Amino acid sequence: MFEVAYETTFCSTHRLTERGAPIEPLHGHDWRVEVVAAGDGLDRFGVVLDFEILKKAMGEIAATFHYKDMNEHAGLQGESPSAEVVARYIFRDLRLRLGDSGGLLRRVRVWEAPGCSATYYE
Repeated sequence: MFEVAYETTFCSTHRLTERGAPIEPLHGHDWRVEVVAAGDGLDRFGVVLDFEILKKAMGEIAATFHYKDMNEHAGLQGESPSAEVVARYIFRDLRLRLGDSGGLLRRVRVWEAPGCSATYYE
């Protein structure tokens, strides 16, 4: 089994909510995201999944969060934007963006601060 990982960062604000009501003040983080793809074999170029494909797709996703309020993000409406929820959203969005290669996606790990991370996988 082979695994490849790609990391990126973005800056975003959020506040946790309960039934749509804020339960903490709005605050920001320098978010770090690691995405991992895996496969038993390699393609004709000798890779599981090209880093440039991961970089492009994650760049598009990160751009939807960068310098924005996560509570206003269209993909997170109706949810409290915890690190867990953000990791799940990124996993599912990335899997769709990867198309046929989406099945190679294994997990997404999100850090909202050093030492504080959440991972989502299916």
